[in-house]
Amino acid sequence: MQSDPQRRARGAEKIGEILGQAPEQVERSLGDIAPGLATYVLETIYGDIYQNEVLDSRTRQIVTVAALATLGTAAPQLRTHIGGALRCGVTREQLVEVMMQLVPYVGVAAAINGVAACREVFAAADKG
Repeated sequence: MQSDPQRRARGAEKIGEILGQAPEQVERSLGDIAPGLATYVLETIYGDIYQNEVLDSRTRQIVTVAALATLGTAAPQLRTHIGGALRCGVTREQLVEVMMQLVPYVGVAAAINGVAACREVFAAADKG
């Protein structure tokens, strides 16, 4: 995958704003085995998709948290995006309510697992 420096720069700025991560963190976590995936995350997801102003970052994080909780198979990413949602101004109460909203559509188990992820992120944030 050919890298685009402008998209990468936009993505690096956006991932820093939302998740508090440097692009090097993404590259460290994926680059040794899947460098193309690291490029995709930085350039396509954060360099393109997150740049569209139709949804603000706060709304995007709420949608992302709900989607990841619904999957039920992405706990590390869910915790990361719960933290991102908090960085974007979503309150703890709102995040828990997102999990409650999932109950009639995806089930109690997904909501409980989502609340457990919230608990972990909130506790880590409280420790500083």
